[in-house]
Amino acid sequence: MTDLLPANVWFFPDALEDFLALDRSRQIMVLKALHKIASGPSQFGKPLGNQQDRHLAGFRSAYVDRKSIRIVWRVADDGRVEVAVIAAILEREGMEVYETAAKRREVLDRWLRAKLAGA
Repeated sequence: MTDLLPANVWFFPDALEDFLALDRSRQIMVLKALHKIASGPSQFGKPLGNQQDRHLAGFRSAYVDRKSIRIVWRVADDGRVEVAVIAAILEREGMEVYETAAKRREVLDRWLRAKLAGA
């Protein structure tokens, strides 16, 4: 799987499970979108902010498959290049993907700090 991803796209483990739950055709569409995101993680997609109980400042989102799937990622810097840390990939069902990413944020932040410390 990692050979299909650009080096500056990292999957948070729960987001990898989201990806693997998609059918093959949708996985291919998501991979194409991830390659676009990799070209400029802080430029691609829509910047998110803090709303209601969803604290997602520093995250971005984009649609895939005629807006039926949302990808949410956090932009990080590993000291060499901008990195897109994929937080969630889910069907576009209301605000579910944003709520999921917000719930994962604290653990994702700890995971990211540990990963960057080892980079």
